[in-house]
Amino acid sequence: MRTLLVPVALAVGVVSGAAGTLLHQYWWGLALALVSGLAALAWLAPGVLRVAFALGWCVPVARGALERPAGGFLISSDAEGWSYIAGSFVLLVAALATMASGRGRAADPGDAASSA
Repeated sequence: MRTLLVPVALAVGVVSGAAGTLLHQYWWGLALALVSGLAALAWLAPGVLRVAFALGWCVPVARGALERPAGGFLISSDAEGWSYIAGSFVLLVAALATMASGRGRAADPGDAASSA
């Protein structure tokens, strides 16, 4: 079942990242994008779903930071743009850092010996 949710998390990340890319110039758009991205990341279980959401989020952000064919950028190099890029980087790093925390720990043989 979880495998079927990975494309959904990826798609939600792409849509959320694209919306944030388009609205980050407004103070409320920047705040809404970053807070909703962090809330979604906290809500998702650690592991593949979080990473899929974060990667989906970062695709439109990276595309918005690159120059468009007609010239110009969707994410400008001002305080709002750099804040949005930094927040997206934090989102990706948080997803990758918590990747292994979703798995159970292997039993430590030393724990059984010390409790006896």
